[in-house]
Parts: sequence; structure tokens; C-alpha cells
Amino acid sequence: MAEKKKSQRLSLVLDLAERDEENERKKMGDIRRRVEQAEAKLEQLVAYQRDYQDELRGTQNGVRSVRHIQTYHVFISRLGSAIEQQQQQLLLLKQQLSQQTEVWRAAYQKKNNMQDFIDRCKKEEAYYEDKKQQRNLDDAVGRRAYHNRH
Repeated sequence: MAEKKKSQRLSLVLDLAERDEENERKKMGDIRRRVEQAEAKLEQLVAYQRDYQDELRGTQNGVRSVRHIQTYHVFISRLGSAIEQQQQQLLLLKQQLSQQTEVWRAAYQKKNNMQDFIDRCKKEEAYYEDKKQQRNLDDAVGRRAYHNRH
């Protein structure tokens, strides 16, 4: 059985590096989607707060009960707390995304480095294969010349 070339043996390592890079890319995509969802939720909370603040300003000009106005203030305050929590959540997700992006870049670079190494191995293998064929051809020509002389 013929021994596999170095480039063929390394293709397994390249497959593993490609899978690792793909997994890290998927994780990065998942976190990016969570960041987008968190941003949308934050925008929604800010819009709710703004709407209730506008409505409260409108009710203060009209006739409303003090209890009604207090209820609005409490609700707007709760929205403010929810906005702060959402901002913190968004900040954490962005940090995770930044970290995961670095992990993915490292995996991507590792995959590319392995591919480059395999390409160099293939070139080297082709060079030595050409040299071997040239040596065999030279030997055959030498033997033929020797037989023709004797």
C-alpha cells in the first residue's frame, strides 16, 4: 500500500480547522442576532417611555386625577429601570460579540495557515516528484545508451 503524501495526511487537520472555524462563525452569528434583538428591544422600550412621557405631559394640561399621574410616573420609572437593564444586557452582548469575533478570527487564520502549509507541501511534493521522474528518465536513457554501446 502506497504511503499517503504529507499533503494528503494534513487534509484531515485542515478539515478539523475548517469545522472549528465554521463552529466559531456560527457562534458569532448567534451572538450578533442576540445583539440585534437586544438593540430592537431597547429601542422599543425607549419609544414606550417617550410615548408615556408625552402622554403624561398631555394629561397634566388636562384634568386628570393625582392618582392617575402618579401611576404614570411609576410606570415611566419602571420603564427607565428596564431601559437601564437592557442597556447593560446590550453592553454584555457586545462584549461577547467582540470576544467571539477574536476567537473566530483566530480559527479563520489557523484554517488559512493550514491551507497555505498544505499548498506549500503540494508544491514541494510536485517538485520532488518531477525530480524523481527526471532521474528515472535519465537512468533509462543512460541504460539504453550503455546497451547500445555493448
